[in-house]
Amino acid sequence: MKINRSIARLSLKSALCNKSSIVILLLQSIVPVLVMFYLWSGILNGNKKIGGLTNSQMIIYYIGVNFVNFFIWYAIDWELNTDIHSGKISNILHRPISVQRYYFNKMIGDRAANIVVLLPVFVIGLIYLTLVKQIKINLINGAFFIISLILTTILWFLFSFIIGCLAFWFENLFFVLLVKDVLVSLLAGYYFPLSLLPKFWQRLVEMLPFKYFSNYPINIILADCKIKLNTL
Repeated sequence: MKINRSIARLSLKSALCNKSSIVILLLQSIVPVLVMFYLWSGILNGNKKIGGLTNSQMIIYYIGVNFVNFFIWYAIDWELNTDIHSGKISNILHRPISVQRYYFNKMIGDRAANIVVLLPVFVIGLIYLTLVKQIKINLINGAFFIISLILTTILWFLFSFIIGCLAFWFENLFFVLLVKDVLVSLLAGYYFPLSLLPKFWQRLVEMLPFKYFSNYPINIILADCKIKLNTL
């Protein structure tokens, strides 16, 4: 347990040691939300709906997607690809901790750094949306949302770690990971809500696990997912 905390703490400190990286992180989180805010405010003027979402719901969706992205999505596969081909993985294998636990704790530390930097911004945004009555805080949905984030973190780690391990058999995964990032972002609902897709593609995406990386947790906040206690 002590070594787990040490790895997470080291990852946290390394992520926060550079002030310029903190500024870039803030810009990466705020600018896309502002762009989508003005874009969808112009498209969904008034009470118009698209994909079953109103203007305010669409804005909340993109805020939530960026929240999930910066607090969960960690490029373990890219890091594994680099470590394997640089030989750094041999040093990790000689440590008194499994490779999976090493990268999982490193991910926790890095995501904790994002929480330290970005959580105040999202809290302020949430308070603002609550005050202007664009969102209603539901404690039950909030609890389910937090549970879904924990499960999404585990699912993301397992998926990304498995993809990264392909670097043991391939000379370089650069283009594979590039295509993977685009496809996962698309199928997870990062670029746009999955409800905008035609019915056929919606049914296809429903059979894949990628919706749980972004779309599903946000739909809990939007109350679009009907959750039954007896199904959990």
